Parts: sequence; structure tokens; C-alpha cells
Amino acid sequence: MRTFILTLLVLSLVAESRAQARIPVNEPSGNVKPNNAPVTNTGNSNTGSNSSSELKKYSDPQGRFTIGYPGDWKFEDKTENAVIQITSPAENDNDKFRQYLNLQIETLSGGTNIEEYVKTNMDGVKDLVKGYREVSSMYFNRNGAKAYQIIYKGKYGDMTYDIQIKQLFAIANGKGYVLTYISKEDERDAFETTANKIFNTFKY
Repeated sequence: MRTFILTLLVLSLVAESRAQARIPVNEPSGNVKPNNAPVTNTGNSNTGSNSSSELKKYSDPQGRFTIGYPGDWKFEDKTENAVIQITSPAENDNDKFRQYLNLQIETLSGGTNIEEYVKTNMDGVKDLVKGYREVSSMYFNRNGAKAYQIIYKGKYGDMTYDIQIKQLFAIANGKGYVLTYISKEDERDAFETTANKIFNTFKY
């Protein structure tokens, strides 16, 4: 059985400490330089500042995916733990938690199906998340193939509060994709609006 990428290990990036993931992404994004300005396409030109309601579009230089994200969020590519990381701005001076999104991609061995891919990853997640509680999950048709989406809650590491995690698992062209969005459990508006907008733009 192949070694799984444990997507939740990057949760430490949203807390005050920034420990590195113990299991890195198998396939970093090639020769893309870190912190490159993303390719944007917001439709109509706008010279003003980007608000969270406007989505920038990022196109992967290797052609593996495109995604939209709020214009005032911090975008990073070629990180150690993910292909991209997108982090919300602080709401005020006391805001120590950031909503956080990352995408991981790995090359899969031949014959791996979505059910095996999900089980391997989620078995590992359940071992790490304290008080793991599944909110919803489903398999569905996305981009012409079977994909899986799950929402769950719990604590990670030394966190004293619950977080809510939304993940999309997909397989395309021999690669496994895991898109993860993290917020505090009580940030319902962020979860039902921002997360859904970003996930809906994700194409591979």
C-alpha cells in the first residue's frame, strides 16, 4: 500500500506555531518560484483594491489545475507542505487564527481508486484529530469522474478550540488531489460562503 499524504499535518500552519509537516507533499510544483504573483483573471478590469468578495484566478504553470481565491488573502505557491497555500487576513489585532486553504497533489500508483485514496487519508486524519466528528460526507460526480467531499470537526495538536475542516478528494490523470479548507468551528459564515466559492472554482 502506498504511503499516504496526511493532509491535516499542515494544520499547524494556522495555529501560532509553524511546525513543518512530517510527511511532505510527494510532488512539489516543479520549477515555479515561491511567492510568484499568481495569474489573475477577474473578468472586468478593476484598478481598485480586491475585496474578499472578488476572486482572483490562479492557473498552475504545469496545467494541473486552476482555482479562484479572495483577492485580499495571502497566496503562496511551492511551499514545503502543499502546492499552494492561501491564508485569510487578520480581522483585528487580536486575531491569531487565520482561515486557511491548501492544495496537495501526488502521483498515484496505477489502479488506485478514489475509495482507497479517501480511506487511506481519512484513517490517518482520524488518528490525529482529537474528538473527531464527521458533519457530512458524500461521493459525487465532479469534472466527469467520481470525487469525495467531507466536512468534519475536532481539535489538532495543542489547540484549545475546535476547528472545522472541509476537504475534497479527487483523482485525475494519475494524480491525487486533496483540497483542504480550515476555519474555527464557530466561523459559520466563512464556511458557508468563502469555502464554497473557492471549492466551486477548483478545476483539474
